[in-house]
Amino acid sequence: MPIKGLLLGLRELRHSTSPAIRDVAETIERDPGKMAGLSVRDLAAASRTSPSSVVRLCRKLGCEGYREFQRELVYELASMDGINDVALEDIVPDDDADSVLVKVLQSDVRSMEATARLVDPSILMECARVIADCRTVNLYGVGASLLVAHDLQSKLERVDKVCRIQDDWHGQLLSARNLHSDDVAVVFSYSGLTEEMLIVARHARRHGATVIAVTRAIGSDLADESDLVLGVASSEPLVRSGAMGSRMSQLLVVDALYAMYVIQDYERCSQIMLRNYSEKYSRGDAGD
Repeated sequence: MPIKGLLLGLRELRHSTSPAIRDVAETIERDPGKMAGLSVRDLAAASRTSPSSVVRLCRKLGCEGYREFQRELVYELASMDGINDVALEDIVPDDDADSVLVKVLQSDVRSMEATARLVDPSILMECARVIADCRTVNLYGVGASLLVAHDLQSKLERVDKVCRIQDDWHGQLLSARNLHSDDVAVVFSYSGLTEEMLIVARHARRHGATVIAVTRAIGSDLADESDLVLGVASSEPLVRSGAMGSRMSQLLVVDALYAMYVIQDYERCSQIMLRNYSEKYSRGDAGD
């Protein structure tokens, strides 16, 4: 089955494939509308590669062949309705505060729009289901991804779902080594290459836990170590000065996953949220 977001998949292939396939991907990216109308031989000529390289790219994107890739690409271009693909506009030293604010806003919005196109609704529903049925939800991440993991923890605990999270690496490793087959591990890593998170995912699977990865859709080693993948858009280079767009993309996935979880058990969750709200304000607590 083709991945959702072929244009984002093409971008991801820059980091994780052979030079020939990367040349094909970059050629399509430069003018996807024009390239979608070419034959496999013409596309190979335009990218200075071979028809076999074009076909290999199609298969890496989940398509059976070039015809299916063409069809899905044309459909995606038509459905985008003028929305540009993610392209971070660099902030330069001469920017004033207004320019910085606009550029950051545009970057975050585009990143979230692209991620919404990437996430497979059926996978999102399955992730919510396994979280609902599991004994405990165990959350893992480092750096900015750990902040996102804490956000999911705070949401699930609001509706009385048992969550566990450790801030230090050794605590996370110990947690992963003690998971059970009826536990869920949610592992956050934008790059999908963070060694600590790969180790955590391997230990979790070794003990039979279901592993959900929130990571880049393609080119992520973590995706290969996981049972279910919620893909985020590749909105930043892997070596970056700050996790901005990627953090917003992960938070979007967290919000959608939480909402899907609540929907599956709406009456119980609603009663718990109402109880918590009532108890908080009956004490005169005006804080968060």
